[in-house]
Amino acid sequence: MENYIAISKNSKEILNSAHLLQSVEVNALISGEAGVGKKSLAKYILPKAPLFKAKNLQQDIADNIINLQNCSIIIDKIENITNIDLLINWVNENGIRVVATTMKDDLNTKLEELFSITIELPPLKDREEDVKALTSKFSKEASSTLDLDLIVPSRLMINISNNAHSLRKSIYFSYLFETIGEDEILMFMENYMFSNMEGENSYKDFLYLLEVPMLKAATKKYKSQVQMAKHLGLNRITLRKKLDSHKEFLDG
Repeated sequence: MENYIAISKNSKEILNSAHLLQSVEVNALISGEAGVGKKSLAKYILPKAPLFKAKNLQQDIADNIINLQNCSIIIDKIENITNIDLLINWVNENGIRVVATTMKDDLNTKLEELFSITIELPPLKDREEDVKALTSKFSKEASSTLDLDLIVPSRLMINISNNAHSLRKSIYFSYLFETIGEDEILMFMENYMFSNMEGENSYKDFLYLLEVPMLKAATKKYKSQVQMAKHLGLNRITLRKKLDSHKEFLDG
């Protein structure tokens, strides 16, 4: 059975609903942003059901090359269905139970009416305990895949801007980062600047590449602006100006 991580309170409530859906023959829609675990939850509900991408399923139905009856299926990204009547008629005529995923809040009315229940998965920023569990899972995965020793949690770089997708990527990057040194970092920056350097103000344009990570690291390490200013060798007015000028990146 698919391992759907549910440590946070809201995730546990969702998992309870999913558990009920395992024994109730109704169509269910799972909605949420990319990377929140929609397919994992669908597979938890229907562990033995085949999974179809919406566009591929629609084409197979139209070509009459799919032969399924009285069974359950998972449809990924059901918002990509363009011939809704074709899908609904096929589902009804063949006794198909559907658990589908979507990233859209407003599906076509006919499509919405196909489902008896909708489960909305919140983003990881609202699931702190789940983030910790996923971080541990991805860290062990990266350690095994890359054949590297486990990194202590405090050294892992955490990015949940795109939920689990960006979290996994940031964890793998954390492990790769452990294998590179100062020379490689400078080489990466040089290559990036060489490829993107243009105009007549390049020094100022690229200054954020140095200042933003330094300010983020100092914020994390020293907490207060007084201590940050002291250890960075800046006066507090200059520090505040730099924090304000890079606010877009620092809040991300």
